[in-house]
Amino acid sequence: MISSFFPGRIRLRFAELKNPVIAAEVLSRIKAIAGISNTELNPLTGSLLVEYDTKILPTEKLIELGKTELAKVNITLKLP
Repeated sequence: MISSFFPGRIRLRFAELKNPVIAAEVLSRIKAIAGISNTELNPLTGSLLVEYDTKILPTEKLIELGKTELAKVNITLKLP
């Protein structure tokens, strides 16, 4: 689930991110997307902050790629 959004910054929350194996896989996949400048994971809350360059990675493209990468670890990204 997207818990907050501002162009260039998005916070996601998933219970699955509390699992260190899944969290490591998600971080690896998200960091590999061109245009991602920073990621911060809080495994206690299952929160993932992603900062990105909107010129390189428009928000719509980020959401599309994020859905694809999260689906590979059985997480469904739902839009509010």
